[in-house]
Amino acid sequence: MPEKSYFLTAPAVVSEVLCTRQSQVIKQGDASYQQAELVIAITHKNQPTFLARALASAVIQNMVRQKRARIVVLDDGSSNDEFNKACALAKHPAITLLAAECGSPARARNMLLDWADKQPTVQWVARLDADDELASDNSVHALWQAAVQQKAIAAIGSNRLRLANSIIAGTNYADANELLNAEQLLAMVQRFCHGQQQHELPSCNLLLKTQVGLRYPNIRSAEDHWLVLRLLLLYPKQVVCVANPVYCIYSLDGADTQHNKQNQFWQEQRVRLAVAAQSWLHASRLGYNILGSGMEGIVWCDKSTITKQFYPWAIEDKDVIQLQQLMTKPISGLPAVTWHKQQSGWCYTTPLRNTRAVGQLITVAQITQFLRGLYLAGVCALNIKRDNLLLDADNTLLYIDIGKDIQPLTTAYFLDMAARLYSIGVLGNDDEELVRRKSLRKADAALMQLPSFAAFYQQLISALHPHYIAVKHNDNPVPVCTNVTLLIKACAQDAAGLQQQIAHIVTQLSFPQRFAKVVLLIDSFSGPFLRQYAKADLPVVIAQAQALKDASLIDDVWLSPGAETEQAVACAQQYYQQWFGNNQVTASHTVNNAPLLPQIWAFSQVTTRYVLQCDSDVLIGRKCWQHDYLADMLDAIAPADVHCVGFNISKDTAKGTAGFLPYHGEPGQFPPEVRFGLLDLARLKACLPIANPVQDSRFCLTWHRALQAQQKLSGARSVRGGNPDSFYVHPRNEHKAALCSGVIRDLIAQGTIPPDQAEQFDLQPDARWQYPSRAEPVVFLLKGRLTETVLLQRCLTSLRQQTEQCFGIILIDDGSGAEHNWQYPLLLADLMPKTTLVRHNQHQGRMPNFIQAIEQLCTNPDTLIAVLDQDDCLMQNTVVSQLIKAAEQGADLIQLPMFRPNKPLKLYIPNYTSPRAKAAANVWAHLRVFKKYLFERVPKAYFKNGDTWFDRVTDYVTMLPMVELATKPMYLDTGYAYWHQRLDYGFAEKQREHQLIAELLAKPALANTVAAPMPVDTAPEP
Repeated sequence: MPEKSYFLTAPAVVSEVLCTRQSQVIKQGDASYQQAELVIAITHKNQPTFLARALASAVIQNMVRQKRARIVVLDDGSSNDEFNKACALAKHPAITLLAAECGSPARARNMLLDWADKQPTVQWVARLDADDELASDNSVHALWQAAVQQKAIAAIGSNRLRLANSIIAGTNYADANELLNAEQLLAMVQRFCHGQQQHELPSCNLLLKTQVGLRYPNIRSAEDHWLVLRLLLLYPKQVVCVANPVYCIYSLDGADTQHNKQNQFWQEQRVRLAVAAQSWLHASRLGYNILGSGMEGIVWCDKSTITKQFYPWAIEDKDVIQLQQLMTKPISGLPAVTWHKQQSGWCYTTPLRNTRAVGQLITVAQITQFLRGLYLAGVCALNIKRDNLLLDADNTLLYIDIGKDIQPLTTAYFLDMAARLYSIGVLGNDDEELVRRKSLRKADAALMQLPSFAAFYQQLISALHPHYIAVKHNDNPVPVCTNVTLLIKACAQDAAGLQQQIAHIVTQLSFPQRFAKVVLLIDSFSGPFLRQYAKADLPVVIAQAQALKDASLIDDVWLSPGAETEQAVACAQQYYQQWFGNNQVTASHTVNNAPLLPQIWAFSQVTTRYVLQCDSDVLIGRKCWQHDYLADMLDAIAPADVHCVGFNISKDTAKGTAGFLPYHGEPGQFPPEVRFGLLDLARLKACLPIANPVQDSRFCLTWHRALQAQQKLSGARSVRGGNPDSFYVHPRNEHKAALCSGVIRDLIAQGTIPPDQAEQFDLQPDARWQYPSRAEPVVFLLKGRLTETVLLQRCLTSLRQQTEQCFGIILIDDGSGAEHNWQYPLLLADLMPKTTLVRHNQHQGRMPNFIQAIEQLCTNPDTLIAVLDQDDCLMQNTVVSQLIKAAEQGADLIQLPMFRPNKPLKLYIPNYTSPRAKAAANVWAHLRVFKKYLFERVPKAYFKNGDTWFDRVTDYVTMLPMVELATKPMYLDTGYAYWHQRLDYGFAEKQREHQLIAELLAKPALANTVAAPMPVDTAPEP
């Protein structure tokens, strides 16, 4: 089965998408017609019966018979059957048949004009609608001859009207006295536009010269009138009228005509045409230098100023207010304008600049600069075509059509603008090659047809957000303290969780300096142990130690000499003689079964002067990762009488003891800190041997108790104190079970301890060990596992850059291990006070993490939970402020636009109405934000696949039911807000996701009510 069959997609529907015309030549006319200078251009859609009549009238034209004219039929998206009929009608050798998806009659006609402009021999285009017919065999020749003789750019002919099968009496003559006289023309337009006469402009009877550049406006009715009236009023000396012979018979039965007359557009466009004609004539009478006229107004200039006068319906007060707000500050790529309201409506003026028209191509640099300027200004210009673009004296690209096509930035608008500029400027396409039109094609698939546009757009969006998405590698290595070894002591009963605990110790201690060497010392003694708390399992301990070494967490594993072997006895004699002046004792442990030989043997193996030695069960807290605890301890051990410096314990802030406590200790006051302390091995060796009583052939004292007694006599000291930003806690044997979950270890590692633990060496397991709760108005939920450090850093940087900082963070690491996540507090740094950091001991899964974060750690029901993946980032610095504003407006579920660099042309715009019927309708897309109470209203069964939590597609799992329950979902689009960089994954994984999505879509909807509809796109159609 092909891979694509495993993807769920919404049902294919016709929608308006930005796409190309998909033009192709279905049938090329014979070569003998290729040199013809005139084309009879016919557009067709689902009218084969009428088309047959039109073609019959075209092929008998004398210019066709003489091969001076050819016929081109453009089929604009007919159904299969009707298209096949059109193909059958195109057998004549003079006929070329094209197919395309133009989307409207006006755009179909414009495509034929574009096509004709590209034919090297074609100079003229004669229009013929598919439901019309040429009146005689010399109709086309008469217009062509008149135009050539008078060196015109256009010729207008006469027409008669057919209703049903009868030709109506009377002819709509192309009367030059009326059409080429401005006053008479205006009077005529006023009459037919207001229903005072039957005959309209003979606009269908047009012969137009190629390369003129005039095109039909894309409106639903009267588009031909607008074009012909523009010709007559603005180019009267270049137009010829031919009253006889009659050019064509115009059918009143046409589908478009009938449809238009049945709705308001037919009459509305004629009324507007009359007003526009009056405006054009008025400007002409005043002697203005008219630069252009469009569907919004007319533009003229004097020596220093350009003015655009809007038609009364073209712009309203609210539109001008919005434009003034959008263009308050200068915007690169747009002219600065000054607005004026006059009796006739709105107009603006702008200084005349030294500009020139763009050519066929525009450079990538010019396009990029233009798009960057508008994106950063939060503005989009939607009517991208060459007439609306100029280059100034500095070769900067300008968009000059200031009006309702200037809209606030959205991702859809920006993508449209970029694609149309790229199509025109880089690919050299026609203006209407890429526009919004009705199609079954998917929007991103349609844009993929633009060669290399996806790469261009990906690079453009990346360049627009460098401060957010840039990945910065830290190449600064942690310096090595060359004279200190870290020695961690373990025994056979430490098998449970040894790897996690050793990783905790090593990572917590290896910053801001690393050790010359990290060694795990394993006591080979098999018991019985002093205060034994677990079954001894030496092989498991050794295996875990090797795994730690293989992972480069430790440098060496030292196994102490075993008992009762000849080698062990010799070793004991050697080191006991050195330390205690006694070579008769050979037992490795004291009379109380405390380890003795393993530790003094290990000290002899250390090659550095100092050793930081600790038990394998110590828990280390770092309140400040910049605190160089090792430098402090080395300073404290520098005095000649100091042998040992104890690692600090946590302090009580409430008692005012949380500051630096000077290192202190009188001779013999404190024993060397055997659980966790720094030793000066050179000084220790210098004071050996020391006294140690013997009982039952075993020493009575451990090495540190014997050394304490010796220090009291010699005046040497062991000191304690220091900065409690780094501290340790020691669990008693009976309390080690409390560490299994990893919560206490994680909290201590972060320096987060309950008040009852302060000032205590030993762990207080009954204290309130809880992760900090969050109640901010917005809480970002960052879940992940084994996230690359640079990507998490990028994610956190995007949070730091938010202009509004009233948010909290819940960062959950799902079992990556201390060797990976030790530095998360270091990465958080200034964000740590507003962060609840959870580092799970074991992998929990996505849904349990959701539930813990939202239901247990968040306490405010109205908190907005914003799900931000650790390897993603925000792309705007106003995300938080937008969320807060939306919440104030009542939003209970919010989404913001996502950009995927591997799918740069795809927009993930959600639809909140019946999303289960539309394959979730993008409601899963990031950034996903919702109220805490909304999540808690979803029955837990919706988060489960049978009896187990969904382990994948949790974006679908969580968002789909919440959308159904939401009362006011919102999609906020002010540009891209979320960078979602997802790696490609395999076929099996895709198939698994498909199966899970199918299962969750099959669940019953949680609400029958329809959510609030999406805001209507009020921007004008480009």
